[in-house]
Amino acid sequence: MTHQCMSSKINAHTMARLVSCLWLGLGLLLTGCESERSRLMTEKYPTYPDDIKRAIDRGYPVRGMNHDQIYLAFGEPICKKAIEHKGRPVEVWLYPPGGRDPCLTAEFRVYFENGAVSDWAKMTEASRFADPPGGLPP
Repeated sequence: MTHQCMSSKINAHTMARLVSCLWLGLGLLLTGCESERSRLMTEKYPTYPDDIKRAIDRGYPVRGMNHDQIYLAFGEPICKKAIEHKGRPVEVWLYPPGGRDPCLTAEFRVYFENGAVSDWAKMTEASRFADPPGGLPP
């Protein structure tokens, strides 16, 4: 009986350490993201044209924005994929909410061709990623 109690104390202690490590890891991850944002805001943001700065500040895409500029406007995407969009190879960044499978049901998508925004779409209903309805915001 004593051995069994000691075993559960060890398990509880191990579990507490594991939870602490997970919190530490999450904190480092979030700090890393914030550090990247801070770096971009300090080093690159001041060099952007006024229309790009305004888009970043207000959180909307503009054709021609690069990856860093979209990252500053929207944050880290929940998923990134290389696909074919409107008959051309593109990279797409997907943003929440994502539902059960965010890479299939993301609500907002930004499409890049050759590293620059070429299109974006706000999904009004959940659909398969392979066949987005497309369309540009007015």
